[in-house]
Amino acid sequence: MLAVMMLASGCTDEYYGSQIKTYQFNITPSEWIRSEGNNLPGANNYLYCTKNIPDIDQYVFEQGTVQAYAWNVYDPSTNTGAWNTLPFIYPLEILAQDDDGNLTMFVVPENLRFEWERGKVTFIIQDLDGYDPEDMVSTISIKVCISYNM
Repeated sequence: MLAVMMLASGCTDEYYGSQIKTYQFNITPSEWIRSEGNNLPGANNYLYCTKNIPDIDQYVFEQGTVQAYAWNVYDPSTNTGAWNTLPFIYPLEILAQDDDGNLTMFVVPENLRFEWERGKVTFIIQDLDGYDPEDMVSTISIKVCISYNM
């Protein structure tokens, strides 16, 4: 019983009210910047896009949290899809030549993640094998939610 009381006394849970702010971005293919990687497997091969969000201030940095989601369409005929929490293995569809020289649609899995700091959020796309990711060919919708207690 003493151990439980000591554990319980070590933290407090005070509710002041929560604030949530949401931003939505439609990142076009031309907004992605290729890192200065050397096209060898490694952490320096990626695409990135940085967005300014002034609401990520010092208070959010110290007391809040930031979460991001990517919209993925599962059925283009009905535009049915869902928001997927980042990191997310994004199924990038690319049109490429197959071994017989025919143009074929391929699905390439790319890791889509994000990093945040005061005033901005950076979205990062990395290939799962560490090589340069494929060029983005379509717009990606991303939602960023900032939450903190008041």
